[in-house]
Amino acid sequence: MLALDFDMYLIDEGMPSTTDVEFNRKSGEILQERLRTTTIIIVSHQAQTLEKFARSAAVLLDGQLHMFDTLEEAKRAL
Repeated sequence: MLALDFDMYLIDEGMPSTTDVEFNRKSGEILQERLRTTTIIIVSHQAQTLEKFARSAAVLLDGQLHMFDTLEEAKRAL
């Protein structure tokens, strides 16, 4: 997925699924670089992944999507 430049990336629980440390490091670096110029939407239950890559958050709660400017605000909503 990171081999091509897209206007937007949608990643659904797809953060590194391999135990290859070098691959995870390199893909993480590329993703951080893409965050500067591209919209990336990450759906994840992994707090570490969200803390590493997300700047803002949306939480689906009781069928309604709530938008937050920061991860800290989203955490307080839960």
